[in-house]
This record gives sequence, structure tokens and C-alpha cells, in this order.
Amino acid sequence: MPALLELLYREYCRARLAEMRKQLLLTGKHAGDLQADYDSADGVDGADTQAEVELNRARK
Repeated sequence: MPALLELLYREYCRARLAEMRKQLLLTGKHAGDLQADYDSADGVDGADTQAEVELNRARK
């Protein structure tokens, strides 16, 4: 019984990794779009951290 569970778990992990690799390959074409979405989601609540405030001041 443990051998059967181990086999099923390995197959599940293999299939899951294949799905994740496929997603990475599909999103690789649009990496710039995803980065822009990620950057805009950083400040969702609108509150800047102290480090961000200081960085913005240094840029100006």
C-alpha cells in the first residue's frame, strides 16, 4: 500500500511540475506585461514604506 501511494504522489508531482513549466513558457512571452502588473500591485493600499519614501526623495 505505501508503494502505491508513493507512485501516485510522484505522478501527481510530475504532472503538477509539467503544468507549472507550461505556464512559465506561456507567460515568458508576456513577461513585460506581468512585471508592470506586479509593480502596480505593490502599492495596493496606497501606503508607501519609509524606504520607498526615501527612495522617491533621492530620485527627485
